[in-house]
Amino acid sequence: MTKRAPALLYGVCPHLKRRHNIIAVYRETRIPGVAAPHYQVEDIECDYSDECPLEKCPLAENAPKHPPGIGLG
Repeated sequence: MTKRAPALLYGVCPHLKRRHNIIAVYRETRIPGVAAPHYQVEDIECDYSDECPLEKCPLAENAPKHPPGIGLG
């Protein structure tokens, strides 16, 4: 079963032009031959996603490679 880990991420949102937070949901994936799990952002939750004109969320794009508190970040 694939593990999921939500993480609260902060940063300056170019759409809102101020500091904002999103929830990034990480999904654990396994790479054959590698013992350590790999994580990737599967989904983001933002209160302003319906009105945001940006194609990709910069906060999600700059998210750490591992959920905070898991792995080496």
